[in-house]
Amino acid sequence: MTNHIPTLLQREWMQHKRGWLIAALAPPLLFLAALPFGQVTGLPMDSPELMAVGMVMMSACAVYGISLLVALFQLPGLARRDTQDRSIEFWLSLPGRPSESVMSTVIAHAWLAPLGGAVVGMLFGIPIAMSVLTSRADFSTALAVNWGEVIMAATPLLVRGLAGTLPLMLWLAPVIFVLMAASAWLKRLGVPVVLVGGGVAVAVLDKAYDIEWPLRALQGLVDQINHTLVHDGKSLVQALESGTNLVTWVLQDLGQTLAQLATAQFLGWAAVAAAAFALVVLKRSRGG
Repeated sequence: MTNHIPTLLQREWMQHKRGWLIAALAPPLLFLAALPFGQVTGLPMDSPELMAVGMVMMSACAVYGISLLVALFQLPGLARRDTQDRSIEFWLSLPGRPSESVMSTVIAHAWLAPLGGAVVGMLFGIPIAMSVLTSRADFSTALAVNWGEVIMAATPLLVRGLAGTLPLMLWLAPVIFVLMAASAWLKRLGVPVVLVGGGVAVAVLDKAYDIEWPLRALQGLVDQINHTLVHDGKSLVQALESGTNLVTWVLQDLGQTLAQLATAQFLGWAAVAAAAFALVVLKRSRGG
């Protein structure tokens, strides 16, 4: 059976590339433009190399986070807008199945676009670090930094973060698909019903009836989401301070994150994501 997802991903790029590029390029460019008029404090100027590594990592993480937030804000409304602007007719005219079109939309927005944003932030990291060093000290200080050492130190950390984006998308899948399903079936009321109604229901069950498992399940999901890009932040600090081989730390930390995908907790949330995904596909297959 032919897989149409690559073609559908290209279609997503052609339609949304302007917004994705703005989300990726605007933050670092605005930071560079505003730097001469502001001041960056709290950085370890006693170690310019360590500061530069930190700036590269912060640049990549900031752009990735902004791109991901834009995607999460946009995704729930895409299914609803399919009906409003009649683009559902385009989707149904494609040779691929509705499940492929839904999956390609989520992959493009929730994974590939933020991943590209992280790469853009990484590339801007060195110019940003040089600009910050110049503003805090002088240009000669920036030139004196061993940038080869900076790149060597930052590369394993960046690889760890990029590898963690896939588990992050998997843990976010139940949130994404539930909001998309609610928006597809309930239109504009979908997202408020899930967020407000769900929040009130969980709070009432916990406070009034001592039913704690819904709240604990949500807390566990948030905890897993927060530990995908870096599973153990304390061990990273210890590795940096002790001079431990960062490649070893990356393999251990990534292994801990991947191990969480083989737990009952993940399987439960995967079942929720699959059910919500089926609802989105059903709505699209029915023509909105």
